[in-house]
Amino acid sequence: MIGSFIPNHISNSTVAGFLDLLRKVQRRLGIGRRHCRRHVNDNRIAIDRLLGSFGEAAGKRPAPGYLEKQNNYRSIAYGKSDMAYAGCEIIAVYNVLLNLGMSANLRELIEYFEHDGMVFSGRFGTAPYALRDYLKGRGLKVETIFDPDGYDEAALRSKVSILMLYNDSRSIFRKIHTICITKDSQGLTSHNMYGDGRALGPYPDVTHLIRDISGGFAKGIVMFGINV
Repeated sequence: MIGSFIPNHISNSTVAGFLDLLRKVQRRLGIGRRHCRRHVNDNRIAIDRLLGSFGEAAGKRPAPGYLEKQNNYRSIAYGKSDMAYAGCEIIAVYNVLLNLGMSANLRELIEYFEHDGMVFSGRFGTAPYALRDYLKGRGLKVETIFDPDGYDEAALRSKVSILMLYNDSRSIFRKIHTICITKDSQGLTSHNMYGDGRALGPYPDVTHLIRDISGGFAKGIVMFGINV
């Protein structure tokens, strides 16, 4: 079937590289740049309404207020798309920064990746290497792992991780998703997997986490192990 060809016959590094090529074309041509500038103020208002003291972050301070409700973010623009549809990569970066105790501003992250990271003006989300480059630019150490057999050991070496995966390896049309995976004494927890407010976990390792997604048909594309 056409839908299963890419997940099962195209290497993960090739997929990541192709998405990065599209990112670079987007950046060089400045596609949609003027459109992005028009919604900066609207995003500021929408983010404050959704994530401010009366929104998702209410009652979560001083503990990290991980973003888990992506499905609610339709009013936040990202390129020519919106954060509900295409914002999972940015949300994963936001959650990583929170986990590490670093400053995280969703509006600023959106603006940054609109200038360098979008794929097809945001309609296909954000290229994975853009996430890696941003985190390195914040002074973090980032390990890139394409082989799913290496995910578990990489997670053990890392303070926090980002995983990009096929929601269902039987069909590319079920899209790609990106999550933040945090670690504590209980195990690994994935954030914003379903965008409905639930964090999944804890799990003993990444292998068990992936097996619990889409009836076991999810498949990793690339994982970034992140350390300070």
